[in-house]
Amino acid sequence: MPRSSTPLRISAFFAASFIPFGVQIPFYPVLLSARGQDAAAIAVITTVPIVLRLTMASWLGSFADRLGDRRRAIVLYAGVALLACVALGPARDFWSLLVVTAAMAAAWNGILPVTDALATGAVRRGEAVYGRMRVWGSAAFVVGNLLAGRVVALWGEYGIWGFMTLGFAAQFVVAFALPRDRPEAVGRRREGMLAGMRAVAADRRLMAVLIGAGVMQASHAMLYGFSSLYWASLGFSGDEIGILWAMGVSGEIALFTFSGHVLPRLGARGLVMLGGIGGVIRWSLFPLLGYDLLVWAGLQLLHATTFAAAHLGTMAVIGRSVDDRRAATAQGMMVSLNGLAMALATIASGPLYTRYGGGGFAAMAVLAAVGGTILTIATSIHPQSAGVGGKTVEPS
Repeated sequence: MPRSSTPLRISAFFAASFIPFGVQIPFYPVLLSARGQDAAAIAVITTVPIVLRLTMASWLGSFADRLGDRRRAIVLYAGVALLACVALGPARDFWSLLVVTAAMAAAWNGILPVTDALATGAVRRGEAVYGRMRVWGSAAFVVGNLLAGRVVALWGEYGIWGFMTLGFAAQFVVAFALPRDRPEAVGRRREGMLAGMRAVAADRRLMAVLIGAGVMQASHAMLYGFSSLYWASLGFSGDEIGILWAMGVSGEIALFTFSGHVLPRLGARGLVMLGGIGGVIRWSLFPLLGYDLLVWAGLQLLHATTFAAAHLGTMAVIGRSVDDRRAATAQGMMVSLNGLAMALATIASGPLYTRYGGGGFAAMAVLAAVGGTILTIATSIHPQSAGVGGKTVEPS
């Protein structure tokens, strides 16, 4: 029997889609500043992706299910992102930068959940292991980040825009190589977008998993917003801080790579429990450590638990609870809930860090404990079989 090419094609798209993301996150504020935007304007413009994640991801995922061929939806979203990035070139004033940023963000927020839906569908059919596909996104993010740093050093804001444009162009081209949805996955009757979202929301166990996942991932808010400042206050140099970030992603990549061996042994429940425990340990130790690169590097490897293990466990539950007809809808709802939890945690992180410094990370340990507990309890409950059209399979 010939080996399916589906894992390779989805892996390639994960890689292509994370390269522009790896450029945009660290360097987009630099581009905005170079184009005359002050701190207040940059704050407003960079908040747009978070707002759209809350409001658009569920609808874009549901639209992809409604369309009946999620590859077509991804091609559409990737094309919009590319056109918006091209329009970024001449954009200089606040309003034009706001509009093109919104267009890019809206499209990218639709791409990720639909890609995850294709990936979990391949897993459900026994064609692939999710982590072994998703790992290429993480690796591409790191490569894009490193290359972008060099490009920025050579060409400044024009290098940022050029690199982003090339990344979005690659994403658009590779999207055509994604597998088409199978006729049996689409179903003869395509339900409306609202009906699909209501059906997913009706599964209380699944919604508990999505909420728990959002709280768990929100425990990273202070890491993303203030860890570099905190490490610098401890005496770490810029190169050392870069090493610490790289160690975190390395842990994530390692777990994704070996997920085919880890998931069958631990199950979804074991993975999310590992994520919660790892989060409590990681964030509780943050305020207690001093200047010691090796110890901090080891602690950063716990990103394999706080992010990757929790994410893999959540994907396993979604894959077994939701069939292909509503897979992108469920993934979109997860992205929206994650965005909501992360936005609230990020807002709270500022005052926490201002008042308590590194001690504020203790609040992230609480979030990890709450999120991990919700996930552990929800994955222990027997899944519903009717509301979402999923299989009645215990994911642990």
